[in-house]
Amino acid sequence: MEHSNSAIRKRRVKAQQNMVTTLCLACMVFTVGWSVFAAVREAKDHAKAAVAEGKVSASSSRTDKSSSAAEESSREDSSEEAAATDSFEPYYSEDEHPYATAKDTADDLSDAVFIGDSRTVGMMNSTDKPQATFICAVGLNIDTVLTSGDIVQGDGSVGTLQQALSGKDFGRVYISFGTNEMGWPYIDVFEEHYTEMVKTIQSYQPNAEIYLIGILPLAESQDYDGDAVNNENARTFTASIEKVADQLGVHYLDCSEAVADENGYLPEEASPDGIHMTADYCLYWQNYIIDNT
Repeated sequence: MEHSNSAIRKRRVKAQQNMVTTLCLACMVFTVGWSVFAAVREAKDHAKAAVAEGKVSASSSRTDKSSSAAEESSREDSSEEAAATDSFEPYYSEDEHPYATAKDTADDLSDAVFIGDSRTVGMMNSTDKPQATFICAVGLNIDTVLTSGDIVQGDGSVGTLQQALSGKDFGRVYISFGTNEMGWPYIDVFEEHYTEMVKTIQSYQPNAEIYLIGILPLAESQDYDGDAVNNENARTFTASIEKVADQLGVHYLDCSEAVADENGYLPEEASPDGIHMTADYCLYWQNYIIDNT
């Protein structure tokens, strides 16, 4: 009997030891994992902070250019040197931005419809042209736009693209997609879907002038997120948009000038997340469209 009790106690002790060992190992794994996560997060935050301060360049070639510019400016007056070192200062100040006000103040966009994703939603919510029609939704892309029933209509309700285009004849159609599609692996598939979308819109608005808008630039900090949504992909997919416009005989419109800084990036202060724009920059975008179409 004593032998049996002793064996039971030994098994219990062994089980307790195994449990303690397992808990210790779990704590060690958690500690190591958390340390790695914290280090990666800290490095990412440092990269973003450095970008915002103008201390990190997007590539070695940009670093070389910045160095050359600094050397050259050192031989000029101090104001030119200050401008060269502040790489991320917006190209235009708020007081002098050429698209703060549209030159054509009479254009109320009452004959225009804007079709697009969350960036177009930003324009709809931020600008001063309520006469314009917006057919847009967060997360919308060139594939789902032809099938979604959750697209905001001109009267504020939701429905399909086809329903929205059937209710009115528009003089101008502005199409802005591409941000949500940057993760697509095949550019030819993107071009096929984009072409199908434009042809569908043409079938409902055969008399309208159609403008395909290139993908607006992203903030430089967005390039450090390791996401597919970055400026290199934006340029790649924009080239395809321009190609589709040429093939279908519709207008291509590059609006980057309205929102980019002197290095071609969306300024850090112009976006809360590196992608979507503040109200001021949405207005610059819309005013550029008014003045250039």
